[in-house]
Amino acid sequence: MSEDAKARNESFFREVNERIEHVSAAMPAREPTMEFLCECDDLQCHEMLSVTRAEYETVRADTTHFLVHAEHVDPAIEHVVHTTERFVVVEKEGEAAHEARADAE
Repeated sequence: MSEDAKARNESFFREVNERIEHVSAAMPAREPTMEFLCECDDLQCHEMLSVTRAEYETVRADTTHFLVHAEHVDPAIEHVVHTTERFVVVEKEGEAAHEARADAE
């Protein structure tokens, strides 16, 4: 799969998660975890990640950071910046980072 295709897949999952986060806006940020989709580059992935709204907002503060399942890290386009027992935060590199920034604009 090309890096462009991977970046598009990640952006798709990011958009879905942003809609989930928008719907949850009525919940206080300290509420228990919510289920978000893994934002890896595999369109067939349906892994759910337990994340609080505050954690999600922290990850989203940097457009190149994405939530993924620990086994879904793709070292060809990203590196791990934070790990929890529930999810991993990765930072996109190269073209994937460029695509993430462009999608945020």
